Amino acid sequence: MTSPRPDRAREQFRYPADGTIARPPLTLVTRERLHSALDLGVRSPLTMVVAPPGTGKTVLLSDWVTRRRQSAQPVVWLPGQAPGALEGVLDWVRGGDGSTVPDPIVVDDAHLLPAAVVGEMARVLQETPHAVRFLLATRYDLLLPVSELEVRGMALTLRSRDLRFNDAEAAALVRAHAQDASPADIMLVQEKAAGWAAALVLAARTLQASGDVVWPLGNQGEVLDLLLGETLNTLDKRVQAMLLSTFGATTLSGRLAEVLSGDSEAGSILADLAGGGLLVTAYADDVASKPLYRYHPLLVELLRRRIAASADDRQLVVSAQHRSALYYENRGDSGSALRSAVDADDAALVERILLGHGPELLAAGKADLVAVGFDALPAAYLDEHPHLLGVRGLLRRVTGDVSGAVLDAAAADERAADKAAATPDDDALEADAALLRLWRSRYGWQDVQEAIAKARSLLTGGHSSPPAVLGPERLAWLLIELAATETWADDLDAALTHLDEALVTARMAGHHRLIAGCLAHQAVVHYARGQVQNAARSAQAAFDVGGRESLPEEYSARANVVLGLAAVNELDLDTGWKYHRVVAGTEVAGSDTVVAGLRTMLRAVLLIERGRLGEALTELTADPTAAGPLPSFLSRDLALARAWLATLLGDTSTVGTQVTVLERTGNSTEAGLVRAMTSMISEGAETALKQLDAGLDQAGLYPPLASAAASFRTVLLSRTGDETAAEAALLDTLNRVTPQHMLHALASVADDPALLDLLRRNATGPNPHPYAAAALEKLSGHRSGWSKAGGMSPLVRVRPGAQAPPPRRLDALVNGVHVRLTAREAEVLDELALGSSYSEIAQALFITENTVKTHLISLYRKLGVDKRSAALRAARSTGLL
Repeated sequence: MTSPRPDRAREQFRYPADGTIARPPLTLVTRERLHSALDLGVRSPLTMVVAPPGTGKTVLLSDWVTRRRQSAQPVVWLPGQAPGALEGVLDWVRGGDGSTVPDPIVVDDAHLLPAAVVGEMARVLQETPHAVRFLLATRYDLLLPVSELEVRGMALTLRSRDLRFNDAEAAALVRAHAQDASPADIMLVQEKAAGWAAALVLAARTLQASGDVVWPLGNQGEVLDLLLGETLNTLDKRVQAMLLSTFGATTLSGRLAEVLSGDSEAGSILADLAGGGLLVTAYADDVASKPLYRYHPLLVELLRRRIAASADDRQLVVSAQHRSALYYENRGDSGSALRSAVDADDAALVERILLGHGPELLAAGKADLVAVGFDALPAAYLDEHPHLLGVRGLLRRVTGDVSGAVLDAAAADERAADKAAATPDDDALEADAALLRLWRSRYGWQDVQEAIAKARSLLTGGHSSPPAVLGPERLAWLLIELAATETWADDLDAALTHLDEALVTARMAGHHRLIAGCLAHQAVVHYARGQVQNAARSAQAAFDVGGRESLPEEYSARANVVLGLAAVNELDLDTGWKYHRVVAGTEVAGSDTVVAGLRTMLRAVLLIERGRLGEALTELTADPTAAGPLPSFLSRDLALARAWLATLLGDTSTVGTQVTVLERTGNSTEAGLVRAMTSMISEGAETALKQLDAGLDQAGLYPPLASAAASFRTVLLSRTGDETAAEAALLDTLNRVTPQHMLHALASVADDPALLDLLRRNATGPNPHPYAAAALEKLSGHRSGWSKAGGMSPLVRVRPGAQAPPPRRLDALVNGVHVRLTAREAEVLDELALGSSYSEIAQALFITENTVKTHLISLYRKLGVDKRSAALRAARSTGLL
């Protein structure tokens, strides 16, 4: 028995996902024997009703569900056309505790369920069968553990033979459609139909119309076609026209039927057909609600054949699709509008919908549908209607046809520049041209500042023209592209402003992908400013809104790389690697400069933390592929990473070079802090403290670097014995770290006893800092891999008693002969030890394969060997490895 007071999570699934349950026809014949079978079946986890079309599955289930609802017995009705609702039920089942008996879940048209959903159902039935009660109506068997459950008495299957009408049921059904049928007529119909529901209904309606039992010769399929055709021909011409005009819709409301057919009585006609049981089913929650209608597949197939054979009937459909396109367009359903316009074969209507709503559909991930729209246009149509060039350019861009997109962008630019008058079509073309121009500028095919200026002029209005009037989706996309280009051009304030505008616009339009795009780009801007937690929140919000699987790669790559950097920021290196692997597998990571730069940063930092300093050095050797100079925030971050790695390796020359890079790219305050932190090695703690104090007093410091510098100052003050100053410096460090949880900035001093001791005293003291305990826990459990690999921070180098690691051995005595490897030969030997191939060694060291072979020949000669395995044995035995 079902629990009398179900929880709220369970209650939400007691109602149909699309708000409609199949309504039994007025000609219903209740079949008690099958009702009893279903009552028995739903006591077990699985009941299957497996039979072909026309056997009465939906009518049977609708009658059974209606009876249960009338007796206040709970039941869930889910259509196979809406698998998302069933996924929700399965999620709830997985999260349940099995303490209540589940309600029966009826799934009509279960054969339409995706394989993944069926697979999940199978898993639930195998692992927790008592947590569900499935009743599935399907045209064929599904891949479910039916036999396994039947052996255990936990499944029931009804098939065609069970659904066939017996003589009493057949007599009742024939009389429901042909009131004057004689016993002889009924016997003949039942003899020919053999209990087949559709055949019984159609033969009875033919009998009612003609007075004779007409039963054509042929197989079952031919018989059904002929009977259905005869029945259709007996209908009023107005009813036939309504059916021909509307059968293309998957689900019909009375209002949509009126729009498609142009008949104000279409809703009433549908109600009559559904009530009469003529292969039209009404779906509704209850008697008072307005029903939705679906046509039986047999009826749909007959109508499809009919329009193929009749030009007049085809014209009815074309006119209906034209009305449908206008109807859906007015309702804001641009996808359905475009499909209807294509079916109507109306080039002008297709053009209008593509121009007005093409960017909206592309941003929603419906590039295939937009492509269908362009394919439906006559050849050379764009020559006479060039306003569509921008939309086609956007289509080519999102589908990866870069060369085609560039050509269309140039043509759209030229057309936009030559416009004679400002019309809505001109505004749309100019916006698309501006959007493509911004995209091209980030790849070096257009001047960046010019592209930004033109886009801003379009949005604000030039000296002689008002701002363009754009639809919300087109406007939001343009603002996102403008912000992305402004980010690339280092105008972060403007980028955030335009992303805020785009976010408001996309939310007003209810466009989830564009909302997610705004948030993903916003995450990058926040990260560039050192606001790592803010960036992570925006990145996660992008996935929450747009969906992790459905978000375009352009947006998901940004969100993933930011989440990876945020994980490293909190010293969660395993999660950082997870996000890195996702980003590394995308095409965007190799082509988009910003994503490529952030990915390089993420990988380099993770390698350094793992102690793989050589690989990190290789990763940071070259800039990401860029069209022109890198954005200053990327130059800054890469220079800081290179300077830090060089510091760990004791390479003072490279540190100086990177300080110069920081100054040259407008990051002079950051350059000063790097110089201060490294000056303690050559100039002592006192000089370093003075420089750190001066640098940290400046406004606008990059927060992660400022936090790291503050932690250095804290340790140095502690070493001088000024505990009061050290404690004050610790509070300053924590105040800088806390807002964005920048624990990685403290990783370089995490193994210093002075810092951990200060943190411990603060956390356990009478007035602890709110973040002290959390920082102490994280830092106490963190050990940087670079220190194990021989890397040394400036603090370690000047620590009393610190010993530098031995230098890499290049000299050895081999077979009594003293040999010395070059630095490059040593690098090749290291790569050889990793099992790398010639091509992998070349890629890792940024040299050619021929150069690799040259170094190997020299290496083998010096070691007195002629193959890899012997070289590795000799190198290990002599201490070169």
